[in-house]
Amino acid sequence: MNPNRCLMIFAGIIFTLIGFTPGFCDDTMVRAKIGIQIGSDEKLLFAKSRDRLRSGDMLRIFVLPEKAAFIYVIYSDKKDVALLKKAEPSSQKSTLVLPSINEYFEIDGNSETELFTIVCSPVEIYEIADFLSSEKSYEKWVALENDLIEKSKLDLTQKSDTPFSIAGNVRRATKSDQSYLTKLQIFSGNLLVIKKYEFKIKK
Repeated sequence: MNPNRCLMIFAGIIFTLIGFTPGFCDDTMVRAKIGIQIGSDEKLLFAKSRDRLRSGDMLRIFVLPEKAAFIYVIYSDKKDVALLKKAEPSSQKSTLVLPSINEYFEIDGNSETELFTIVCSPVEIYEIADFLSSEKSYEKWVALENDLIEKSKLDLTQKSDTPFSIAGNVRRATKSDQSYLTKLQIFSGNLLVIKKYEFKIKK
């Protein structure tokens, strides 16, 4: 028998015994609690990935990575693309709140669609920096966004929704905001986490 073939068979047996799947392991899994809080008619709601909002509605973005990570928050209206925030990894686990714990973004109704993409990565994503330093067309951003989504796809046989602690620093959070943070949904990805929200605006 070919020695190389014997080695491959032996390696396959070892991977099976230790439960290792080539190309994916827990070390590459990235997780983060992400959510958008919507203020509408004096009510605070959890945003879905696709929602319909009205002019005058307010929103606030929360991002809490499980481990230290670069955080990118990108906004688009299907015409222009802008980086709302790039946060560097911190030695202390803390929640990124945009625009702040005391403020909201307000929907002005000037666009038919408002899109927010949140990316968490343990390493800097230079493709985003390269994109932002060039002509920021919506079509180029969609292409990059789709590439990141493909890159982040997990092996669906892996369980990734177990809770993790949010103990850490929440910047000037009130009790009500802390209660909201405990209910944030956990999102997982391979190498990075990416979460997109698309809001249709009713004037």
